[in-house]
Amino acid sequence: METILKDINAVVGVMGSFVCDGEGQIVARLMLNVFDEDLLSPVGRTMAQTIAGLKIAQRCKIGDIDLVYDEGRLIVKSVDEGCLCILCVKRVNTPLLNLTLNVAAKKLEEKFKEPEPAPPVVEAEAEPAPEPKPEPEPEPKRRMTLAEMMASNLRR
Repeated sequence: METILKDINAVVGVMGSFVCDGEGQIVARLMLNVFDEDLLSPVGRTMAQTIAGLKIAQRCKIGDIDLVYDEGRLIVKSVDEGCLCILCVKRVNTPLLNLTLNVAAKKLEEKFKEPEPAPPVVEAEAEPAPEPKPEPEPEPKRRMTLAEMMASNLRR
């Protein structure tokens, strides 16, 4: 997911981005050090809940949420299993950012659909299996005597 976030952050005016799952937990982030996880977690949780509420109320797919502040802008894009949050300057090139976000959203949806690796199976300690009993050796074939061979040939 970091490569997807790097592509988004490459757009002029973008200060950082992060991805949240459906619960609002931060899955991946590429932000300035000023924005630590304690600051971003409530934002992710609030956005995930807002998107979930809008989906229920409107019963349709939600697009972007664009929050404009004095010193910047927060754009939130709904993804199947979560949301993509982008922090940028107020006058960001919106068409260019939207093109980048549409591609990124498709890639993120694929990432969310990938099955999580199964946890390693921990086997309980079991009693050692009993060793199989060796099969009895077959009896060696009995060889016919010369007289028996001659008798079998005569019977034919």
